[in-house]
Amino acid sequence: MHVALLLALLAAVAGLALQPLSESDVFFRLKAGQEILARHALPRSNLYSFTYPDHPDLDTAWLFEVGAAWLFARGGFPALVLAKTAILLATFAAAFAVCRRRGAGPTASVLALAAAAFAARERFVERPHLFSLAGQIMLLAAIDALVVGQQGATSDHDRRRARQVMVATLSAVVLWANLHAGVFLAPVVLGLAGAGVWIDERLFPRRLAILTVGAAAATLVTPVGTALFRYLYLHLVIPALHPVDEFRAATWISDAPLLLVGAATALAALLVRPRRARLLLPAAALAILTMRSIRFGADLALVVAPILAVGLTRLGERGGPLLRGPLPAVTVATALAAWAIGPRVATARAGRPLLDIGLDQSIVPLGAIRFVTENDVRARMYNDFEIGAYLLFEGFPRYQVFVDPRLPAYPRQLHRLLGRGDLSRAEWDVAMDRYGVDSALLAYAGLNRRVAWWDPRRWALVYRAQDARVFVRRLPRHRALIARLEIPASFSFTPAEGVATLPLTERPPDSPVPECEWQRRLGDLMFELDGAATPRTRAAYALALAAPGGCLDAGPEVQLCEWLGAVELKESHFTAALALFDRGLARGDVEGTTRANRALALEGLGRSAEAVSAWTDVAARAAGTPLEAIAAKRLAALPIR
Repeated sequence: MHVALLLALLAAVAGLALQPLSESDVFFRLKAGQEILARHALPRSNLYSFTYPDHPDLDTAWLFEVGAAWLFARGGFPALVLAKTAILLATFAAAFAVCRRRGAGPTASVLALAAAAFAARERFVERPHLFSLAGQIMLLAAIDALVVGQQGATSDHDRRRARQVMVATLSAVVLWANLHAGVFLAPVVLGLAGAGVWIDERLFPRRLAILTVGAAAATLVTPVGTALFRYLYLHLVIPALHPVDEFRAATWISDAPLLLVGAATALAALLVRPRRARLLLPAAALAILTMRSIRFGADLALVVAPILAVGLTRLGERGGPLLRGPLPAVTVATALAAWAIGPRVATARAGRPLLDIGLDQSIVPLGAIRFVTENDVRARMYNDFEIGAYLLFEGFPRYQVFVDPRLPAYPRQLHRLLGRGDLSRAEWDVAMDRYGVDSALLAYAGLNRRVAWWDPRRWALVYRAQDARVFVRRLPRHRALIARLEIPASFSFTPAEGVATLPLTERPPDSPVPECEWQRRLGDLMFELDGAATPRTRAAYALALAAPGGCLDAGPEVQLCEWLGAVELKESHFTAALALFDRGLARGDVEGTTRANRALALEGLGRSAEAVSAWTDVAARAAGTPLEAIAAKRLAALPIR
C-alpha cells in the first residue's frame, strides 16, 4: 500500500505539472541559454534591450538557462514541460522519504504532501526556482542524516558516512547556486537547524555548523560570485519602485490554501510532542519570508509538509481502529488518483487532447507581434514587462526590447518610471522621447493603465484586436501606415473600471486620414462598442457620406450605403433608403440582398412598375438561390405585372 500511496501522490503532482506552458519568463531564459551556448560565455551587459544596453546583467541562473536551451533545441516546449514534471516528481518522492524518515506514516505523508502540492501549484512552472524546491528537500534530508549521525554511534563508518553527506550536500549547493539565486536559503536553513539542535539537545551541532559555513561559501562558487548579494538586494529595492505580483505579501484572498497549510502545520506542531526546534526554526524563517513575499510560498509548503505529516500521524494514532486500518490509505490513494485522472477524462470527452504540453498561445499576443513585424514598426517599440520575454526570444538579435522581466538588468530609474500610476500623457511622452520610442505594443489592454497614456495628437492607434493595442508616433515614415489603418480611438483608465475606449469624434490635426474616411471608421468603432445602430453610429456614417463624391473609396462607400439603406428601410424611411441604394449602385456593384431591399423601398413608395422591374432583375441575378423564390413571390403579389 505504501507504493500505491506514493504513486497516487506522484500522479497528482504530474497532473498539476503536465499543463500547457504558460510561464512567460521561460522565453528570456531560453534566449539567454542560446546566447551562452553560442558565445561560450555569459553576457555581462543587457544585450536584449535598446533602453540600457550597457547596464550590467547579473545572470544567477545561467546553468538552468543552458539546460533549458539544450532541451528546447531537442524537444521544443513539450520537452521543457516534461523536464519540469520530472524535477517535481523527484522532489516530491524525496520529500515523501523525508516524511517517512521522520516517523510519519505513509498515508499522513501523502496527505501532507498533496496539500503542499495544491498550495504550491501556481509555482509549478518552468523556472529555475524548481531547483530551489528540490534544494530545500535536499537540505532537510542532509540535516536529518547529520543530526541522527551525531546522536548515534561514533564509529569510523558513521564518521565516514557523515563526511559523505557533507561533501554531497556542499556539491549540491554549488550546483544549486548556478541554477537559482534561491541558494541563499541554504546556509540560512542549515544555520537555523543547527540552532534548533542546540535548543533541543543543548549540544553544539559541529557538523551542521561546518556545513553551514561551507554552504555559505558554496553559494559564491558561480560566475557572478559576490555579486549575488547585489542581485538579492535589488530584489528588495525594485518591488518598492515597481510592484511585481510574485513579491507581494501573502493574503487570504489569493493564497488561502497556503495559509491553511501553514495554520494546520502550526496546530500540528502545538499538539505533537516533543516539538523539535531544528524542524520548526527553518519553517518559521520561510513563513516570515512568505508573509513578506509570496514567491517563497512553495518553499514553505514543502518544508512544512514533513512537520504536518508527523502531526497527522500522531493524531491518527490517537484515533480509533478505523483510522489505524487500511481504509484511510485506500481512500487517500483513490482520491488522489481521481484528482489526477478526472480532469484528463473530462478533457478527452470535450474533444481536446488528453495531454497538451505545448505552448499556451493565449499568454502571448501573437497577432499583434505579427502585425508590428510585418509593418516594420518594431525597432524602437515600447513594450510592457509581461511580453518583453517573448519579444526578445522571438526577435533578438534583429530586434531589441524596451524592457523584459529580467528585473536586475535595468536601472532603478526605469523601474521607478514603470511603477508610477500617476503620470500625465505629457510626462509619458517626454519619457518615450528620452528612450527614442516611436511605436508601442501593449497587452492586457483591458487592465493596463498605460494604454491611456498615448496622446492621440502624437500617437496613432493602428491595431486593436483581442487584448492588444499598437500605437505609432506620428512621423513621416509612419504616415502611409497611419493613413491606411488608424483607428479613431483613445483610452481612459480608472482603477474601478479599468480601461475604457473613447471614440475620437475630432480628427487629430496631423492625421493623414481624410475626414470622410475618419467618420466612416468612427462609425465602425461606435457600432462595435454599442453593438447596435445607435444614433451616434448613424451620425458618423452620415457625415462620411456627406463628403464630396469620390472622397470615400468605392468599396467602403457601397458598404455604407447598403448598411444605412437597410436601417432606413427597417424604419420605413423609404425615400432615404432608396436614395442610399441608388447611390451604392452608382458607385459599384451591390449585393443581391441590397437589390432586393431597393425593390422593397420602391414598393413602399408605391412605385409598383419600378418595383416589378427591380424584382425581375433580382430574380434573374439570383437564379437558383432562395432569393429567386422570394423575388417570384413578391412579383406575384404586385398589382402591376
